[in-house]
This record gives sequence, C-alpha cells and structure tokens, in this order.
Amino acid sequence: MICKNYVVSGEDVNDNMVMEDSAYISYTLRLLYHFLFYNGVSREKLNGLHVELQEGNQVLLFHKDLMFTQPFFIELKHCHINDKINIKSCFFNSKNECCAEITKEIEWVDSIHKEIIPAPKQILKYFDTNTREKFLNFL
Repeated sequence: MICKNYVVSGEDVNDNMVMEDSAYISYTLRLLYHFLFYNGVSREKLNGLHVELQEGNQVLLFHKDLMFTQPFFIELKHCHINDKINIKSCFFNSKNECCAEITKEIEWVDSIHKEIIPAPKQILKYFDTNTREKFLNFL
C-alpha cells in the first residue's frame, strides 16, 4: 500500500538501545499523515476545517527488536477511513523480517469544541468507496 524508510534514532530508543513503544506509535502516525497528504488531505486542510486526529485503541505486537541506528521501513497495510480511521502498520528490518505490528483506531475531533465528530464530508470525498473497500480485508 504505502511504505517509508527510516533509521532508528537516539530519541526513539530506551537505555538498552531498543526502540520504544512510543516511537512505533509516532512513526505510525507520521505514515498516516503521509498517506492522508498523498490522498489530498494535508495538515493545513485539517486545520482549515478545524479537525484534529485523536488516538484511540491500539494493539502493538512485537516480533523482534529494532535497535539504535538500524534501518527499517514501515508499511501501512490497511487504512479504512470513515467515522473513525482504522489502520494497521507493520515494521520491517533490513532483512525484510516483520519486527512489529500496530493496529490502531483514530477518531476525528472538532478542534474548537474538542468533541469527537463523524468524518467530515470534505475529507471523505477524497476517499471514495473503492478506495476504502480495498483496504478492508487487511484488518
């Protein structure tokens, strides 16, 4: 679907030089914003609509550690955008071994009233039914 290469940096790791949970989540959100931008929804567009993203439930499964300075890539395997955003991302090391998987739910929030809202129609228009349906089978 969509992939991006990274290298584990110093702020991503704990004292044992292993990538921390918060870093996995941060990279997942970065890739989601990249995906939204690719599909016509920039952060500026979200700000203009007074919409923010709020993290919800998530499941993080570890298979192997990612270590400091280790190259890796993250693949957005599934992204269903509707009244909530459901994503599944997988982290792979340079040997193409799956190191971690994150399944995450993200909600739309009205940035003025700080309330959870349904997906704005101005955003959903960028994700037609075919786009949304082709990602459903991964989660």
